[in-house]
Amino acid sequence: MTSWEFAATEPIEAKISLAAGSVSLAATQSGTVTVTLDGSGQNAENLIADTQVSFENGTLTVEVPKRSLLRGNTSLDLIVELPTGSSASFRTSSADVVCEGELGSLTGRTASGDVVVERLTGTADLGTASGEIRLTETDGPVKCQTASGDTIIGRAGGPVTANTASGDITVEEAAGSAILKTASGDLRISGMASGRADATSVSGDIAVAVPSGIGVYLDLSTVSGHVSSDLDASQDGGDTGAALTLSCRSVSGDIRITRAA
Repeated sequence: MTSWEFAATEPIEAKISLAAGSVSLAATQSGTVTVTLDGSGQNAENLIADTQVSFENGTLTVEVPKRSLLRGNTSLDLIVELPTGSSASFRTSSADVVCEGELGSLTGRTASGDVVVERLTGTADLGTASGEIRLTETDGPVKCQTASGDTIIGRAGGPVTANTASGDITVEEAAGSAILKTASGDLRISGMASGRADATSVSGDIAVAVPSGIGVYLDLSTVSGHVSSDLDASQDGGDTGAALTLSCRSVSGDIRITRAA
């Protein structure tokens, strides 16, 4: 195991590249940036020794060599402790990324790794092929794209754009607009009271929950699926003046509008 430590009292920017293993980002109130790299398997010690770690002008760069990481059984675990409010970008192949505490913005791409984030105050721009994306709480705009992985967003304070081929997309609470698209996955918004939601699927089902008393303009269409709404007639906002607009499109999937708990 090898460690690096740098003094930093203000939020920083972290740039991380690690092919396989795991990445853990922990935002804390400490006045230091700490980088710890450990590993197992063949060539782990050599890869750690060749890893480039630098901190200049408020930017932390961690560059782990790609050689041998995607072959054999070599795996590296990277832990970065950085000031609360810091922003980060990452690029991995099969490494999982876990972010704890409050970060600013987060940008990253991974092939088969999962991305789990506790809280973001800035923007999120994340992409994965078969991995899952899970964001607990975000204040800024969110953009997520997966192939077969699911996307789960807890509370979204800003606009959400999420696309997937066969994965499911779930937004538990949407405070702004939401544009959700999938081919065979399901789309769900568990709570939305204002703004506009555009949900589009081919064979996946679509479900949106709306609180009582909110005026809603519904624009729902499916070719061979079933459409249902549990909303009161008093919530029909017509085509003007509605606090919330729901536009849902599906070919063979069902569309259901329900009351939020």
